[in-house]
Amino acid sequence: MSGGGDELRLVIRESSPTPVYEQIRAQIEGMVKVGALRDGDKLPSVRQLAGDLRIAPGTVAKAYAELAESGVIETAPGRAARIRHVTTIPEPLLQAAQDYAGQARRLGASFEDALSALRAQWS
Repeated sequence: MSGGGDELRLVIRESSPTPVYEQIRAQIEGMVKVGALRDGDKLPSVRQLAGDLRIAPGTVAKAYAELAESGVIETAPGRAARIRHVTTIPEPLLQAAQDYAGQARRLGASFEDALSALRAQWS
């Protein structure tokens, strides 16, 4: 990320049925949408992030390629990948999500159950 020695903190769950590249892609996109990563922020190189996560560089490259294809980041040979200007989630929706997540945790719901409940109410 840009300046200051910040590092990108991603959590890879090896037990997850979601492929590792998709976990990376989704977490970076989520950070952009909530404003944790902003327009122009620099991402670690493919090799650096792969080393940090102890995974194959091709896995990170695939995640970055999908992020670039969807317009979340911009890449160029020999240059660092950077976050592009993307619309973030409105603050009232983030607050509502925080409230819902807190309530779900207090009720002892798993993330999957909380997500299922939300999906059921969406229609």
